[in-house]
Amino acid sequence: MTHLAALLVLAAGADADFEKARSDFKKAVAELSASGVREAADRLAASDQKTGVDALLDGYGTCATLIKSLWGDKMKAIQVKEANAHFRVNMKTNPPTIQQGDEQIYLKYQEAEKASQAVEARIMRIEECKRGIVKALGRFKGEASVKELLKELTGNSNWQKRAGIAEALGQASGGEVLQALIDVIKKDSEPQVRIAAMDALRELKAGAPEVVAALVEQLKNEYWQVKATAVATLRALGSRDAVEPLIEAMGKNEGRLRQDIAEALAALTGVNKHNDPSAWKAWWDASKEEVLKGTYKPAAGDVASGDGPKGATTFYGIPVLSKNVIFILDRSGSMAEPSEWEIPKEVATGGGKKESPEIKQEGTRKIDIARWQLKRTLAMMPDGVEFNLIFYSHEWTILSERMLKLSAGTRKTAYEFIDKLDPFGPTNVYDPLEKGLAYSSAGAMAEKIAKSGVDTIYFLTDGMPNAGQVPKADDILVKIRDLNKTKKVKIHTVGVFTSPKTPNPLQPNEVELGGKFLKQLADENGGTYIDAGTGSKKK
Repeated sequence: MTHLAALLVLAAGADADFEKARSDFKKAVAELSASGVREAADRLAASDQKTGVDALLDGYGTCATLIKSLWGDKMKAIQVKEANAHFRVNMKTNPPTIQQGDEQIYLKYQEAEKASQAVEARIMRIEECKRGIVKALGRFKGEASVKELLKELTGNSNWQKRAGIAEALGQASGGEVLQALIDVIKKDSEPQVRIAAMDALRELKAGAPEVVAALVEQLKNEYWQVKATAVATLRALGSRDAVEPLIEAMGKNEGRLRQDIAEALAALTGVNKHNDPSAWKAWWDASKEEVLKGTYKPAAGDVASGDGPKGATTFYGIPVLSKNVIFILDRSGSMAEPSEWEIPKEVATGGGKKESPEIKQEGTRKIDIARWQLKRTLAMMPDGVEFNLIFYSHEWTILSERMLKLSAGTRKTAYEFIDKLDPFGPTNVYDPLEKGLAYSSAGAMAEKIAKSGVDTIYFLTDGMPNAGQVPKADDILVKIRDLNKTKKVKIHTVGVFTSPKTPNPLQPNEVELGGKFLKQLADENGGTYIDAGTGSKKK
């Protein structure tokens, strides 16, 4: 066999392998087999062909379309659940039983619960397929295939595909890729694509001056999520050139964003002037030259420390600085248990400009302590803050379908809402979190972000999840990671678990498992975790 003939045989074999991989990939997407998608997508990426990029993007688009088609089924199941969630429970029996006359309501609720879980399980499989596709897209290295990726990054009409490509390029390298991501940050019409590109640059640790300049420009963006991502990326890249524009941006923002900037400045400089723009400007004017030279040494009183400005209102010791905040509190049956929490000074709710002596602890149950702490926080928060409250057990109950402005009137309404919700039922963690995150969204399926809306959530529970669309803790972490990828809502968590002195006989390691779950939920979403049993703060 001649050399040319051998090459032709090899090429024919490679083409056959590619076509087999493409066929297997399409089949795996149709069957929603995440493992099959990952395996076939990796084979397509290994081919390093331009047509492999096209095949993967087609699969990604199919997945996005499938999720959209399932959204209606999900909403129908949730509506049935909500319509039948108000069955009565006899808490005097052990275990608790459904009260006579509510059996049919309960059965309808159970059927809808199973239906919503089945739909959400399919959506989760599709999302896992999408993650496998994105990972494979980042493995293309050939000139033709990378050029195809970059062409689709700027030219594809589907913003979800553009965002997926931008995310994938966080695994790539090269000046062409870097410039393409910078161009996306400057020019893409969708804020979520810009966010994905900034996250990719953070993954690439791309701290070149042109990257820093593009990120600084995003501090002026009309979407707070874009600004928050720019702040986080500038902090991660560690460039001193970001200090001055961050100080300038601090004076033009407030609430959550101002605190993000303060934390970024503290990380970049080793100095902490908290969220005081004038103090930061005065310090910069005096220290700029030394900082830029790398010779600056903070004075003893300037060393970065602490989570927020002195006197800030807190909830279980976590500063409440947001101007758009939702509190999500557990009211499941176990919240009726006695609380053994002795309030450490550093964890107790407090601060603010006005104390409220009229708000007192009434009762010693976990729910009583949680109500007291929440009402104290609301009393000390400034008027004008937009807020909402969600309490949950197997269902969730919300104070208002729209965000409310804090005032004397809305405080009174909130206090009445807080006091009337007694504990009962299992622990549905995911559904209220999904509802809370929806307040940062706009558009169909809540898939696009809004220019305003909630930017911070405080989430409290005393038990591991065991109900709802997504009843398992590990699955909830994955779902919230996906939901919050571009929403950038900060999630703080508080655990009020049963004391080890009186362990849950059904789950004796609940404190350990619950703490691990809540800490990971906070860590992955920019928040702080408080173990209210020991009073320890873990950021």
